[in-house]
Amino acid sequence: MKITYFSLISGFVLGAAGWAIVPLVSDRFEPFDSDLGFYMGQSMLSAFAFYFGFKHGLKQVFIFILGAYISANVYPYVFGSSESRAWAYLALITTLALCILPMLSGILGKLMRAGTIKYKHWLKNTATKRPAS
Repeated sequence: MKITYFSLISGFVLGAAGWAIVPLVSDRFEPFDSDLGFYMGQSMLSAFAFYFGFKHGLKQVFIFILGAYISANVYPYVFGSSESRAWAYLALITTLALCILPMLSGILGKLMRAGTIKYKHWLKNTATKRPAS
């Protein structure tokens, strides 16, 4: 239960940080308008999604992405201009694009974890089957 809250809150904070970082590295407000801001935000989200996928599974990745999606819609509404608020309904669709790379990273983390477990299991089985010399 604790990890679920941690995933959701992490997603919420990092989703907002993905927007907040853009004006720091460019003269734009939206991640879609600044390549550097977009990739920095996506890198943060992807790294944490990979962690949640590797350590805790896909359920936590989905919860993390949900938090990021919510904050990616709340942040521009609260801190943006009146134009940002006017585009709020369209943003519900366009901000889904901000969830694609982190979701793929979370899935990759889960796949790597599964591969690591199978590899360790294989090593353990081959080590016990070797004849002693």
